[in-house]
Order: sequence, then structure tokens, then C-alpha cells
Amino acid sequence: MNKLLIFCICTILFSACSKVETINLKKHNFSETPSRIVWIQIAGLSEELLAIQRFSRPAIEIGGPFEQSACMGKMWNYNLYKLRPNAASGFLSQIFGSKNITNSCKDYENTPVWQHYKDIGYRVGVLESSVKDKESLVNSWKCANDETKIDKSISLWRMSSTSNQDATKFHFQENLPMEDGQVYYDKSCKAGICYASLYNNATEIYQKFKKQTVRSLLVIRDFSLRDTIIRKDVESLREKLAEVEKLYSHFLIEQEKDPRLLVVLSGSEARNIELPRTGKQWENFDKSGRYLLYKRTSLMSPVFASGPRSENFCGIFEESDIFRRFLWSPSERKTPIDFLGL
Repeated sequence: MNKLLIFCICTILFSACSKVETINLKKHNFSETPSRIVWIQIAGLSEELLAIQRFSRPAIEIGGPFEQSACMGKMWNYNLYKLRPNAASGFLSQIFGSKNITNSCKDYENTPVWQHYKDIGYRVGVLESSVKDKESLVNSWKCANDETKIDKSISLWRMSSTSNQDATKFHFQENLPMEDGQVYYDKSCKAGICYASLYNNATEIYQKFKKQTVRSLLVIRDFSLRDTIIRKDVESLREKLAEVEKLYSHFLIEQEKDPRLLVVLSGSEARNIELPRTGKQWENFDKSGRYLLYKRTSLMSPVFASGPRSENFCGIFEESDIFRRFLWSPSERKTPIDFLGL
């Protein structure tokens, strides 16, 4: 009888110790704190758009990088003033964790999500591509006062030209400047065209963070996909989707090499489309872009995540709530960030 009891106890203990936590059919360690974060913001992205790539190449057999995400969520796009606000307002809601976005200088007096990481030693930088001046975080510098924070806490690299002769320039093949409170403009951008790619700039900035810092948060903001959809330019749409996939795939590979890296990609002002329904229509769509219907913006946008704390981004939540999901962990796994009271 005693031997049977001992056997049962050992079996239970062994089962408990051998438990493997998983998410999306993969091993996953829950409630871990990331030491590096890459947050990609893509204006106009909806998951329906991903089908353009998936069903137009051999990846139909193996899937694409978005299907390798640990988690996917959906965010309600609204604030206190509008249903379906534009991407600039939506991303500010995400950054500040607030639905009170007025598109005025008052917005920049809110505390950005990365400030809580900054306070415990993370280096923060933002790269912007195809972001108009009125949509750019450069407005924090234009609105600068004692209460604004973005203009004091980050390096901002803008893939755009400037008429300011005193502006500091950068190029991904040169030593990248990186100083808090500074705005840098891409040397390769002339007359509205940038000859350096988003991928090259983003990956080089990330590599510099890896060399110079132990903890970092890089935000990559790109509005070109949305603008391409508005123009109904199917060929450019394919190119932009391919670039987004390439960028996201690169950081998923980085995440496999560095398990402390959290990769998040979020959309806003999601642009709905209706794709062809039959093989013949799809063939004509592939050749000439026919049979593609463009619809109004969606009330929800997607978010994809992989790495530590990616489990926080599963489910349906308000756009402004993504702020809290970067920071939250269960009470029994509190970190210095959690003691900030969020």
C-alpha cells in the first residue's frame, strides 16, 4: 500500500514539473519582462490585406510571418470624439493610453508608454516613414513646453527631406546619430522620394541599439501602406505589403535569437478591401488589379506579437489599452515597471 502511495505521489510531482506552457502551438514563457522591444506601427493594415501576399506566391503552402506570431488581437478604433479616427490619432491613443486625443499640443503633455521603460534605463528611439508633418511625432518639438515629454526622451529619425539647413542628417550606411531630444532627417530623401528603404534604416538602427545599450525600445512608424490603398495602386500595394512582411519577419528571426525581445506590430485606420472570389477573377487581379473592391475604414485594427509578454496582446480590446498591455504582468510576477501603478 505504501509503495502504491509513493508511486502516485511521484507521478503527480513528475507531471507537475514536466508541464510545458504553450501559445499558438509553440512553447512560451509567460509573464517574462522583455529587455528589448520593437514596436511596428503600420497605418491602414488589416488582416484581409495579408491575403494579397499569401495567395500570390508559394507561401500558400508554408504560410507567412504573421502566421508565426505568438498572439493576435483586435483593437477597437475610436476615441472620445470620433469613430474610426485617422491613423495619426489612433497611434497617439496607443502611445499615450488615452482616448482623449484632440490633435492639439495638449496631446503631447500625456506620458508616452515608453517613458515607463525610460525611467528604468531603456534607450528609446522612433523611426518614421511616409509620415506627414501634421501626423509626425515631430509635433512634440513644435509644441514643446515644460509638460511635453516626447521631445525630451527619444531620438527621432524621419525618412523625409527638410528645408532646414541646420537640421542633422543621417544615412544607414554611416555612423547613425543617436541623442535624446534630437530629430534627424534621412539624407537619401529628395523631392518626396527616399532612396534608402524602411527595412535598411530600421535594421541598422536596431543593430546600433544592440551594440550600445542593454535595454532598448524601437518604435517604427510607417504610413505608406495606407496612402497606397487610398490611391488604389495595386502594384505599389504589393510592394508595400512585401516590405512590411520582410520587416516583421526580420524581427521575428531576431526574436528567435534573443528570447528577451518582444516584437509587436499594430495597425490603425485599417483599410478594408474585398478580394476576388474565384480563381479566374484572382488571375485577372494578379495581372491587372481588377476585381478588388475598396471599402471604408474598419472599426477594428489588428495587432500581432511575439516574445515575452506577447500573451498580453491576445483578445479584443480598445486601441488605447495597448499602452497597458506593454506594461502589465500578474501580481505574483511583478517587475519594477509594475510598481509604477499601471
